[in-house]
Amino acid sequence: MEFPPFEHLRFYEGVHDVRLNISYSNIKGFTLGEFHRTLPKDLDLNWTDERGPPELRRLIARHAQVAMDHVLVTTGATEANFLANVALVQPRDRVVVDTPNYSPLRDCAVGLGADVVPVVRDCHDGWSLDLDRFRKTAGGRAKLLVFANLNNPTSVPLGRNDLQELADIAQECDGYVLVDETFRELAFHHPPPSVAEFGPRMIALSTVTKVGGLGALRVGWIVAHPRLLERFKAVKDYTTVCGSSVSQLLATWALQRWSLFRRRAQTILDGNRKLVEEALTKLPALRGEVPKSGSVMFPHSDIKVPKLAQRLLRVYKTIIAEGRFFGVDDHFRIGLGGDPGELGQGLRNLEKAMRELA
Repeated sequence: MEFPPFEHLRFYEGVHDVRLNISYSNIKGFTLGEFHRTLPKDLDLNWTDERGPPELRRLIARHAQVAMDHVLVTTGATEANFLANVALVQPRDRVVVDTPNYSPLRDCAVGLGADVVPVVRDCHDGWSLDLDRFRKTAGGRAKLLVFANLNNPTSVPLGRNDLQELADIAQECDGYVLVDETFRELAFHHPPPSVAEFGPRMIALSTVTKVGGLGALRVGWIVAHPRLLERFKAVKDYTTVCGSSVSQLLATWALQRWSLFRRRAQTILDGNRKLVEEALTKLPALRGEVPKSGSVMFPHSDIKVPKLAQRLLRVYKTIIAEGRFFGVDDHFRIGLGGDPGELGQGLRNLEKAMRELA
């Protein structure tokens, strides 16, 4: 195995001390004090259930509308993605990946020696999904079809008809559909259905990270058929075995009050979308509407994105995420869920840099 460098993460590691990062995909961070609860003194710090604490799995199962035996708790959605890939993908298997997309969803299978084929969407038709191209690329033999719903970085949803056709393609291929649903609930009024509704070949990943602003907990999960979960659990025995009892307790607290986190996220996003919509009127070199759902947008730039990103970093101490991280070079990602004051300043810096480079 030889995994490609996780360039996006390494980039963030190198600029973590830069104050204005307007590329993050999460909602503004939630703090321990905001729970207004005290950790129990008898909390077991030696062991937790390898599948996840029963109460946490019960909450996830209720949330996903599945039975508890369809839930495996993981160390974030990143581990969930890794477990599914290692359990299902063999060298030279065909893996078809929706593009643009978050790079671990693409590159994990690359590291396992798979034949990874991107199917690139076109921004000119609203990033719509071309199912005929997916079926043709799958070629009746794809082991895995990989998506994010909502898409990261475009926030475009996969609807019910899309998911049903993908389930049909997986059946034709004797393969599986893997969908990262981390952002799905950020389509507040019309969330797309979970892929878990569409049969035993469908695998859903998610986490408390994005909606909750709880990334440091590293608590995620897989929802899939129990037979698949047994395969994923067998790999997990060699990765983390079980999660942090402290993190999993805090995640349980969060899911017990999940409606609060959803309302909080919606309030932040509604305000920040207005900021970005106003800023775009002053940025003629950018093309792309602010999405009505999700926490990220992916505008096209008439200015070379590497030059723009470098100028923003060097002159204005402001971070954007270059499109190359997601497989499309002439776009970049802006996060919509951060602190409004920081986003506003970052957008003003973006306007200055683009004017100077025009």
